[in-house]
Amino acid sequence: MESFDLIFITTHQNNQFLPNLIKSIDNHITDLKLLLVVISQECDFKYETKKDFFKIAFIDEKKMGLSKARNIGLNYIKEKNITAEYIMFPDDDSSFDKNFSIEFKKISGSEKSYITPIYNNNSKNLYFGKPYETGKIVGVQKYYLVGSPNQIIQYNKYKEFIHFNENLGVGAKYGSSEDLDLFIKLNLNGIKYYYINEIFSYHPQKTDIFINKKLDDIINRFKTYSSGFAVIIFKYKLYSFIPSYLTRTFVAFVYYGLKLKFKLSYAYFIQLIFRIKLLFTFSFKKVV
Repeated sequence: MESFDLIFITTHQNNQFLPNLIKSIDNHITDLKLLLVVISQECDFKYETKKDFFKIAFIDEKKMGLSKARNIGLNYIKEKNITAEYIMFPDDDSSFDKNFSIEFKKISGSEKSYITPIYNNNSKNLYFGKPYETGKIVGVQKYYLVGSPNQIIQYNKYKEFIHFNENLGVGAKYGSSEDLDLFIKLNLNGIKYYYINEIFSYHPQKTDIFINKKLDDIINRFKTYSSGFAVIIFKYKLYSFIPSYLTRTFVAFVYYGLKLKFKLSYAYFIQLIFRIKLLFTFSFKKVV
């Protein structure tokens, strides 16, 4: 049996971002026994770590949905009988600085799980969510603070419940909210998440992702993201989420219109119409 302080599971389908993620860990994380499990989907990429306490396991697979790939990573560590105090699911375009390991060591043995901020690259501007106070419990009503990369989950204690719904997430039937589904499921099974500002990661800014994309590609991506959250609303009967589900999109439509970013503004308008249709459809349809 091999034991770690922390396990990262990430997936990638091209080599654009993964080298930066790995280098950010290898260059900045110290005094932390860490395993990175990479599900490489039709990508040929290898990396030799500089540090003995940082190990990487590459699992070669065909292209598949994000949740299914993560479950392959979870099955791998179970089959290898690998244990860890915590597990996280960074995106392949996530990155970390030297602060991460310094602050992470302080929570070791705390018997708590955490939600952290994610900042836009090279800044302290939040990638999503709102400012929140360290030490406060993050319940289901604070769903807007929750993503996949920013959940620090007690692995050894909750590993039987850590599993992604393969109908949710990028590349699945409903293209998002696998992270929120996991968060809610763990809440229902007794886990409490606490917010911690001192630990954080980085991610490319959302608008940067869409700058060079065609309008049709942006609209399709917005639609797949919208469907996953609608599933969460009806699966867990969280109907109080509906107003924010609609108003956030409307606000984005107005905001980008005022910023003269008409391509994004129009895409958000289409997303708003699509979300209204989804809510109507799911009112009469059983979801996962």
